[in-house]
Amino acid sequence: MQTRGSTVWHWDVSRRARLTFLFARTVIKPLFTVWPTTDRALQLLAVIDELTDRLPKPNGLDIEKITLGGVPCEKITHPRRSTGALDGATIVYFHGGGFVFCGLATHRALCGLLAARTGVPVVSVEYRQLPEAAIGTSLVDAMTAYTEVLKQCEDPTRVIVAGDSAGGYLAMKVAEVAALRNLVPPAAVIGYSPLLNLDLEDHDPEFMKRDAYLPMSQVAKLKDRWLAGPDDIPGAQSPVNADPGLFPPVFLTAAEYELMRPDVEILTDKFDRAGQDIETHLWSGQIHAFPVIGKALKESRVIIDLTADFAARALSRSRQRSA
Repeated sequence: MQTRGSTVWHWDVSRRARLTFLFARTVIKPLFTVWPTTDRALQLLAVIDELTDRLPKPNGLDIEKITLGGVPCEKITHPRRSTGALDGATIVYFHGGGFVFCGLATHRALCGLLAARTGVPVVSVEYRQLPEAAIGTSLVDAMTAYTEVLKQCEDPTRVIVAGDSAGGYLAMKVAEVAALRNLVPPAAVIGYSPLLNLDLEDHDPEFMKRDAYLPMSQVAKLKDRWLAGPDDIPGAQSPVNADPGLFPPVFLTAAEYELMRPDVEILTDKFDRAGQDIETHLWSGQIHAFPVIGKALKESRVIIDLTADFAARALSRSRQRSA
């Protein structure tokens, strides 16, 4: 482990992580590279979430189907409730999947880990995505769910927003838009390999080729559809270009070789220069959004622990400032 400013590099790679990287490189990436981006092909990707939903649900958790302002969600709670700095907190989680696939089922294990480790309820949000709707509409659903949580949760000043990949984009945008609209802001933002820039083609193409399973060619095909409307994206189109002063404390992770790392580092540097609270973890030998793998991967479990510790510190400082 090596620390450089607000960034911590992790160099130890487990054998299981190495095998995961190899599988992603040799099996998943070739499949994603040739997968068409037609409406029919994108609709077929929804089968992944449907099949995952048939698997046994995590043990020891209360998983409740709820609706927030018309947006389908799951509320996941663990019998052990936090009594420390996280007491009274709520996590709102936005799943990843490039705004084209994944959902509540694919991210249930991760949300369950977060609920168990933090002892606070995790609300997982099923926002609309392609081919039904573009990013602007995904954000409308994310904001609707967030504002409803503010009304219903134990303490609206202790709501944390989190997400991976596309969901990390939504978490950052919810924090930004909440500030722009004078809503109660999130107490912290958690982003696992967050999509921070919709102009990924601006980065070094040779580096971008090294992502274990995300092909830039497919991202380029999706970009126009991401921005097709009808709902506009308020504020900065890409969170990396937003005013750092609008954000609460932010926790980010990224793999050493993945599409999202350049902008994670750019955003971290911007926050550092602006004096904003940020903690970033970069990990060697991992794949994009590796925390989603859950407890099957040692590094994912470490990230969940680091997430809980960061959230507790952020909420503790928030409580001290308001005292």
